[in-house]
Amino acid sequence: MKKQVYVSCPMDCFDLCRFLVTIKNNKIINFQGDPCHPLTRGFVCAKGKKLVDRMNHPDRLLHPLIRKNNSFVQATYDQVFDILCEKLLSIRKAHGNTAIMNYTSDGYGGMKNRIQSIFFNRFGGDTRFTGSLCWGAGMAAQTYDFGTARGHVPHDVLNSKLVILWGRNPKNTSIHLQSLLVKARKQGTKVIVIDPVKTDTARAFDEHIPIAPSTDGALALAMANVLIQKKRINTLFVKEHVKGFGRFKAYVEKFTPGMAENITGIDAAGIEALALEYVHADPASIYIGYGMQRYENGGNNVRCIDALAALAGHIGKKGGGVNYASKSLAQFLNFPEQKSLESVVKNRFFLAPRLGEFLEKAKNPPIKAVFVSSGNPLVQSPNLVTTVREFSRVGFKVVFDHFMTDTAAHADIVLPAASVLEQEDIFATSMYSHVLNYSQKAVDPPETILPEFEFYLELSKRMGLGNLGFDSSKDYLTQCASPLLKEIGLKEVGEFYNNNFQGLETEYIQIRAHEIAWEDKQFLTPSGKIEIYSEKALADGLSALPEYRPPLTGSEEFSLRLLTCHARDSLHSQGFFDKTGAPILYISEKTAGKFKVNSGDRVKVVGEKAGIETVVCVDEGMYDNTAFIYQGFWHKSGAVNFLTDSRVSDMGGQAAYYDSFCTLEPL
Repeated sequence: MKKQVYVSCPMDCFDLCRFLVTIKNNKIINFQGDPCHPLTRGFVCAKGKKLVDRMNHPDRLLHPLIRKNNSFVQATYDQVFDILCEKLLSIRKAHGNTAIMNYTSDGYGGMKNRIQSIFFNRFGGDTRFTGSLCWGAGMAAQTYDFGTARGHVPHDVLNSKLVILWGRNPKNTSIHLQSLLVKARKQGTKVIVIDPVKTDTARAFDEHIPIAPSTDGALALAMANVLIQKKRINTLFVKEHVKGFGRFKAYVEKFTPGMAENITGIDAAGIEALALEYVHADPASIYIGYGMQRYENGGNNVRCIDALAALAGHIGKKGGGVNYASKSLAQFLNFPEQKSLESVVKNRFFLAPRLGEFLEKAKNPPIKAVFVSSGNPLVQSPNLVTTVREFSRVGFKVVFDHFMTDTAAHADIVLPAASVLEQEDIFATSMYSHVLNYSQKAVDPPETILPEFEFYLELSKRMGLGNLGFDSSKDYLTQCASPLLKEIGLKEVGEFYNNNFQGLETEYIQIRAHEIAWEDKQFLTPSGKIEIYSEKALADGLSALPEYRPPLTGSEEFSLRLLTCHARDSLHSQGFFDKTGAPILYISEKTAGKFKVNSGDRVKVVGEKAGIETVVCVDEGMYDNTAFIYQGFWHKSGAVNFLTDSRVSDMGGQAAYYDSFCTLEPL
């Protein structure tokens, strides 16, 4: 007998798609985008389409594995539980809780992703990361400026007369935004792309403005200078809703278009024209990509753009906004992890971009065990030379995953993870989509796989920690969704439970609050205004004003700036599990001439600590003196993070991946 269920995409992605899945006899016979979902609208990307193939792949892990004599042997869960109970208790007794590292990342985006952290909170604490490998600088910037990050609902872009995609490449990373932009353009909206690289998105729209990497802040300040000098700012909006304009005006006086031309590579006349076009196109919206904040000056780059939008008055209106991320959904969810913090005796934190350095230098206590969930840090972390070496030296390591990743291959215990298709969960993103997805279980997992959520419930009981605050998956998800009850008309948690999530299984939940970011002008800053001058930033040791910080430059030996962007068909390393070829190195014709290489040549890209083999592609859309390699390739192909440094952004603890430099050597 056939049945249909709705399943959310689990990946850490802008769009948070939902699938309509048809099952017969515990087998998936049809898998497609949900045609009724307001954002998915029936079509999904290649990453989503791979989910069924990944679940059924012959290389998928199906049994617990224990390392013995430098190889893995199949084990039972009882054996694993016995080992973990003994290890965890003995490490805690000898060294304390913080000798155990809980590395939980975002490779799986459901609410159940928090179960490992909840367990270790109940255990008394751990060592875990703060900061970000993804978006931290921009999030911190918008928190200083607005109080939090909010974006407009996706379809609001249809109200824009001008859209500036500032370092954003939706054709590769957000296909539903791309679809809406195509529709908007047919209605007469102009789309401008500011990017060092002529991306697929830039090729698809009206105008591409190539900019020197890491100089976005200088461009935004020069545009603000033009608005001030030409008396084109929205005076009433600034007076009523902006704090610090006087100080900012004095600061940007020196950032003339001529000065910015020397920094950004964009001619002065073009900067002035862009500024005037932006302010006159009312409304105009900006969509910021995450790459342009992956520099040491990344947070200030975003703050400069926020200030520009505030001066133009393009905040809080339909078709406007500075769209970076959106925290609107979080208020409708409860996070049981917060309750579990009451059990913590002590936690210790390290910056996510500096995992390797922390493992190397951690004392009192050193790290004796690492538990990895929803992540592949031995591919995704910067400075892999140090990270791989120091991770390998940790005495005991446990990894959950679908495949034998490079991280799992270094573990002592590898535990198979259940697919999103094999469990129920609730998904909400803070990136772009305003839709919350309830994800139904489509098929049963193999009998040999105990899903991670149930695994930690059982481990908790065996260690005498109780039920972690909930008895089952359904109980946990009911707690998570309790603030949503009023939104869908259910009055009590019990009613929500008894209805078996009725109302979520077949319908989506689109949160109506904050469809237009800051439409009420109730900013969550201390002053209640947009804070171009932020005393909170000043108290945190930063400049109160958005400031221009010159970009880093390479040395004579390592002169090429390395950009490591997201691939179209993979979210980080997940889609590269079956790839074996060398990565492609994209460089400009001028750079190719400098190193005397041609398309198709095999060259070694060398950083300060290591090198990887690549195949050259000379691309007219590349910025000079820049090397571009898609990130996510595993060690077997050439993991690009062997070339990156562990620098950190000016705010938010963000990995400054793009402040890495390299050279080319012939093979």
